[in-house]
Amino acid sequence: MGATTIQHGAGSELRQAPEPDEWWQDSAFLTWYSPAAGIGGLTRIGHEPNHRDGLVALWSGVVAKDGRRFRRNVATPLTDADRRDDGFGAFDGRHCLTHAGDRLRYRVEDDGCRIDLEVEDFYPRTDFFPKNAGSLVDDFASSHFETSGRVTGTVELDGQRYEIEDGLCHRDRSWGIRKWDTLLNHRWMPGTFGPELSFGCISWHAVDGSLGQFGYVVRDGEVIHADAIDITVTMEADGVSYRAGHATWTFPDGQTFAVEARPIHGTLSEHHGVSCIDAICEVERDGRVGFCDLEVTSNPRAGTGPVTVALLANTTEGFSHR
Repeated sequence: MGATTIQHGAGSELRQAPEPDEWWQDSAFLTWYSPAAGIGGLTRIGHEPNHRDGLVALWSGVVAKDGRRFRRNVATPLTDADRRDDGFGAFDGRHCLTHAGDRLRYRVEDDGCRIDLEVEDFYPRTDFFPKNAGSLVDDFASSHFETSGRVTGTVELDGQRYEIEDGLCHRDRSWGIRKWDTLLNHRWMPGTFGPELSFGCISWHAVDGSLGQFGYVVRDGEVIHADAIDITVTMEADGVSYRAGHATWTFPDGQTFAVEARPIHGTLSEHHGVSCIDAICEVERDGRVGFCDLEVTSNPRAGTGPVTVALLANTTEGFSHR
């Protein structure tokens, strides 16, 4: 695939003017982890202003090494509390991703879960997707950017407070028409060790039979695209959750970069027939611990039924122990 690097300005952090298509969506995503506190999570807030008179899809998960976890996976009417001038709200404003100045803020006020985190980016908002990526860009993420960063703040699960002093994160924004039924399988592994080294790779199997794979690293702010990537997961008996992941990037000069992802736990999110698991993982390189989100869908025959068993992912709404 042809490599491309497009950067976006601050205006792309806010809600975009919608097109009239029913499947036009505007979404923000954040995944994060604190190695010191042993806790991480993810959120996706997706506004679909033309679907069922206005819909907001929320994917929210928190997993801790001590066994505490939280999940909120709902699709609710888009309310005034969700339509924020400074970003995105969901669940009638109880979950929000907002942007002011050069910082993103993530807040949650939910039953059994309170979050207040601030994000500082490591590098500019960058669209890594090749424009010849086929269905990934044409049907799912026509306008898009990503960046990795540092996260600080507090998380509270069922009364247990966690101080996040030097956490790591990755985030993205995407807007445009999204045809959810075009995705069959994907593996996405974005992550970071800190400002000196971040990475990402994706494989995308679409309903048209295409399989696209690409990846990159960002070393000290410089984007280097891979010529080839290889990403695999060790699946559980349930066919949806997984015990481990591995990815290798091969670059134009023949050098390689590889990471082994060690999941702490996953969170299942379902929307418009897509069942997706995000597993918060530790990765290690040269003695330094980083993190990645290993996100996986496995649906090669385009089924639409709900997931009934996920051994290594949370399927329980609200707070729970694993």
